[in-house]
Amino acid sequence: MDSSDLDNVFAVLFRTPPDDHTGKPHILEHLALCGSRHYPVRDPFFNMLKRSLNTYMNAWTGSDFTMYPFSSQNAQDFRNLLSVYTDCAFFPNLNYYDFRQEGHRIEFKTPDDPKSGLEYKGVVYNEMKGAMSNPDDAFMHKINENLFTKSQYKFNSGGDPKHITDLSYDELVKFHKQYYHPTNSTFFTYGDLDFADHMKFVQEEVLLPNFKRNQELKSEIAVDERIESPIHKEEHFMPDLMSPADQQAKLGLTFLCNFNAASDPYEAFCLQIMSSILLQGPNAPFYKSIIEAGIAPNFSPGVGFDHTTRQPTFTLGV
Repeated sequence: MDSSDLDNVFAVLFRTPPDDHTGKPHILEHLALCGSRHYPVRDPFFNMLKRSLNTYMNAWTGSDFTMYPFSSQNAQDFRNLLSVYTDCAFFPNLNYYDFRQEGHRIEFKTPDDPKSGLEYKGVVYNEMKGAMSNPDDAFMHKINENLFTKSQYKFNSGGDPKHITDLSYDELVKFHKQYYHPTNSTFFTYGDLDFADHMKFVQEEVLLPNFKRNQELKSEIAVDERIESPIHKEEHFMPDLMSPADQQAKLGLTFLCNFNAASDPYEAFCLQIMSSILLQGPNAPFYKSIIEAGIAPNFSPGVGFDHTTRQPTFTLGV
């Protein structure tokens, strides 16, 4: 996207559909930033934070994709970060001991006391323990798990702590080899720098010397069939300690929309507007008739139109 904006952006994205709850996409996102072919230091990501003029640096794990974005207003800094990011994404070291740090491992509860008992540790493991103990996050994950029966959205791409410890190092390496390939990627640039320079770098430093198009690579998201009758599920979550004891229950009514938001963006845009008018703000009709009327204290998590999945959903809940 050619723009007069001084804040230039680059991102490389891979479609990374999970096939279980072990959190392969999330752990791999962490591990890719733990050193690579040309940058074999332990943590190039945090080293660049100290040395770079960037205005943004991060990596994201979505429900069906992994993204590595950065932005900078300095042309040389942009080139430096471009080199680091593409090297980390396509040629990470994927060190076994980094997997044990970022994924999962077993430690003594008191490190210097062998009699203190064992417990699981790991950056992603601990991160997802916190996320899944949040009843709002758990509620939204369970909606997808029960609504999508065929597609990969029934799996938690971030990882469920109960299953993260089942993941082996070899499975993670295989996942990178399977999906972190140019055939399965999208490159995105934005700003006022000459994008032809970015394309030349990607072509000459990443693509041509190292890869050939992989016609066998399949990563499409399965499309769920229309259900014949409503699905009723009851789940149990950790209590929300910040809410009154008599306001712990959550009810969600979720509809699976029958179109592809990516191929019909106008329809998705219209439904976003409709969802906002119906639900957002004290003047919204659902707010007036449900929340203001005292039927329920608040809407449930994830309420409204959501097009972050291939088949969008619409949720009304309290």
